Amino acid sequence: MKVKILDERESSTARILLNKDERLIAQAGSLVAMRGNVTMNTIFRRSLPKSQSQTAGTMGTESLFLTEFRGLGDKNEVWLAPSMIGNIIIHQVTDYKLVMVASAYLACSGTMDLFFGVPDLKLPANYPYLTLLSLAGKGQVLLNGLGAIYPIDVQENYWVNLDNLVAFDNSLKYEVMPLKTKGLQPWWRKGQLFIKFTGEGRLYCQTHQAKDWGHLIAMELKSK
Repeated sequence: MKVKILDERESSTARILLNKDERLIAQAGSLVAMRGNVTMNTIFRRSLPKSQSQTAGTMGTESLFLTEFRGLGDKNEVWLAPSMIGNIIIHQVTDYKLVMVASAYLACSGTMDLFFGVPDLKLPANYPYLTLLSLAGKGQVLLNGLGAIYPIDVQENYWVNLDNLVAFDNSLKYEVMPLKTKGLQPWWRKGQLFIKFTGEGRLYCQTHQAKDWGHLIAMELKSK
């Protein structure tokens, strides 16, 4: 499987070349076009019920629809694009499992295992749930972000706004912590959660936040 990212600066598109018997597992609804002899199958993934998979304060769980593309011959093309405007990057999974925000997942090689769950990530009870996916095995994964995506090679410790998180190696240890601000009036304080990474490994962040982006768009809409 060969991947080429087009129009990297603003709104990226991924062109994937599939040969015979190669598989691609993509986020449902991300297909733009395809060419050649390719089959498509819908896959439904669902995490365990909350009563079994989490206790109070851990991340939420949900379901996920995926599309499996399989090449029946050589020289097939599949074009994918994310639902939000932003970059697509290619990450090669080798030694460590990759943990990613579910909305950042676009596609991966069919040789890899995709599943829900990082149950030890604790979130405050009043914070909206966060769904994370894990990828294990060896192969390529395509990640999309809102705005630009940039990599950070953590050597000791690093703090990231939880709303800007895209993905990280599971070689990193992590802990969610609220940011304490001083010198601001109570009415001006905006609650933010940061995730503190320690150890060595790579993580990816996005430059924009979905909730702020949605708020800006909503301000431009006229009520009927």
